[in-house]
Amino acid sequence: MNYKWIILFLVSSVSAFVFISCRHEPLVPLSDAPVISFVNDVDPIITSNCTESGCHGAGGHRPQLINYEDILGEVSPGNPYSSSLFDVITSNVVNTMPKPPNPRLTNTQIKTIFLWISQGAQNN
Repeated sequence: MNYKWIILFLVSSVSAFVFISCRHEPLVPLSDAPVISFVNDVDPIITSNCTESGCHGAGGHRPQLINYEDILGEVSPGNPYSSSLFDVITSNVVNTMPKPPNPRLTNTQIKTIFLWISQGAQNN
């Protein structure tokens, strides 16, 4: 068997994986984005997708994501790409959240969390 073809296939596969797992800045410039509210925008997303499924609620898996302080422990205010919360909701690999069979967050929900973290992850 020709090993050049195997190597070419492996390199192509890895390159494709890296390309599809890239994350880009939002389409809306941050200066034009609406102010995201933790109470009205972010908490309902986390509650309905992360805690009610029994995963990160009381008595569930760690980390718990029950209140602002819990969620703040999973973000780096001002930097979504350094935030474990943003990492797991945008991951295309094994650690993606929510876990199947639960549906992934919508693009709008992901963008909301991105903007909230980018705006400093305020408790507003």
